[in-house]
Amino acid sequence: MLTDSMDASSHSHGMMQFFVCLKDSLNIKVKGKKIETSCILVNKNIKHSFNTENQICFTSVIEPVSSFGIALNTLLGDKDYYIPGENQTVRIRTCLAPMIENFSKESYEQLMTAISECFGWNQTKNSLDDRIVKLLDMLAHCSCDDHSIEEYAEKLCLSPSRLSHLFSEEVGIPLKKYLSLHQLERAFEKILKGKSITDAAMEADFDSPSHFAFTVKKMMGLPARNTVKNSEFLKVY
Repeated sequence: MLTDSMDASSHSHGMMQFFVCLKDSLNIKVKGKKIETSCILVNKNIKHSFNTENQICFTSVIEPVSSFGIALNTLLGDKDYYIPGENQTVRIRTCLAPMIENFSKESYEQLMTAISECFGWNQTKNSLDDRIVKLLDMLAHCSCDDHSIEEYAEKLCLSPSRLSHLFSEEVGIPLKKYLSLHQLERAFEKILKGKSITDAAMEADFDSPSHFAFTVKKMMGLPARNTVKNSEFLKVY
């Protein structure tokens, strides 16, 4: 998102989240504590709140099982957050500035490249358990008609409890939470292609539009409609 109108209440989710403010300090709290910085990477499962206060800010959630996410896991470890140095922040802001006038795939990729280099990311081989890799592949190609842990466990010849434990051990977040994130991503993909929130929610296998709205509020800290209004969404790593 690139926006000047975001007010997210305290929430947590299974993604890492990056924030940068173009000019002044961010109005961000991590575990209820205000952090004085203009650029920060918040770890997964860490409660945080955020308000743009009419300043132009950029935020991106990062998939923990992507190569980028795995590298950032190494950087963050058990820390709640990571704050880049002054030179790193200046470079990221320099790449962000042109996006105000031209928010495109190309400008976004340039920004993410700068962020990657500032965090010292070198693409590494995914070392996840083969069964988790297979599960992620199934989710990438699923038809969103059944997101039950029991269904995936049966396909992988594991018990639901064993699959849940293995996923949490390998990825660092509960499988149930990851499945909700997967559904959110699918729903937003459909919304961006022109679907109504109601249709997108049902096609992403939410029980109802209100269930979708509740999940967005719980995981993102703001109403579903506000995640689309005045913002641009291009890609989630």
